Amino acid sequence: MEIYEELKSLKESLYNPFPYRDTDKIQEDFNKELSEEDCLTGNLNTYWMNIAGSLSYVLKGNSKSIPQGQIEWLHLSFFDIFHQYRFLEEKMANYPTFYEEYLKNEKARKLLLDYLS
Repeated sequence: MEIYEELKSLKESLYNPFPYRDTDKIQEDFNKELSEEDCLTGNLNTYWMNIAGSLSYVLKGNSKSIPQGQIEWLHLSFFDIFHQYRFLEEKMANYPTFYEEYLKNEKARKLLLDYLS
């Protein structure tokens, strides 16, 4: 039950404002590495909403109802799904708000995996 309590305490920290300033700056700083089709904000939002949505299922006692595709995404990091942003892994700390939100979501994702297994 320890993991559940930790997930419960993490819930509020996942509902901070989206780090638009940092993601816009990243897109600007790395415009050569990104194509016109790449939308870091949209991709990140989709990925983080999967984590928040999965957490919502768990906290409401409906973990058995989480769609399989959603669980499959939890097994993958943001960079596993969106390879085009791999260059960011080494540079995330340069964008403190983004990095903080990324770490919170990663912690929640890993705890969710532990809880669901």
